[in-house]
Amino acid sequence: MDSTTVPNKPIETLRDSRLKASIWENESEKGPYYTVSLAKIYEDKDGHLQETQSFSASELLRVAELAREAHGVVRDLKRERSQERNTEQQAEQGSNRSRSERPARFRR
Repeated sequence: MDSTTVPNKPIETLRDSRLKASIWENESEKGPYYTVSLAKIYEDKDGHLQETQSFSASELLRVAELAREAHGVVRDLKRERSQERNTEQQAEQGSNRSRSERPARFRR
């Protein structure tokens, strides 16, 4: 990796003990979109931390709850992005309007 490349990091990570949900922001032609990766952290036989995407039956409800929380975070991020876009569009429309294009209640 050269010095100008910045590694992609999750914008948020939710945790429940050794389970985690990492939320990633990606770019497309249509703008940003979000993905979530679910993982379990474990210690291998040599004592090194590793990740897996396999979960035991007893972990599945906790994984589901993490996925629910991640969904809420992504929904909030999308809502914020939409509100920012709407505010930008309204500001552009407001600056592009001439005095005569303003609604009658705002004309003098």
